[in-house]
Amino acid sequence: MKTVTFSFDHPVAAKVFFSCVSDPALKHDIKFVRSDVHGLLHVPVNDVPKGIWKLLLEWNYDDRDFCMERVIELPG
Repeated sequence: MKTVTFSFDHPVAAKVFFSCVSDPALKHDIKFVRSDVHGLLHVPVNDVPKGIWKLLLEWNYDDRDFCMERVIELPG
């Protein structure tokens, strides 16, 4: 399974939004993912088409809302 991995200092449950930068017509579902107990969050990308994607992660920790944005390139 292909994944994009993020490392946190604590366990998280996050919503991941995908937006294709290289082809704005491509849409992808929102994924709901949970990290392991060590804070490693593995986002599966097997079904995401090739291209340059912006990932927006949103989560809540200690009653505070957080978000993080990363741009990744998925080869064909």
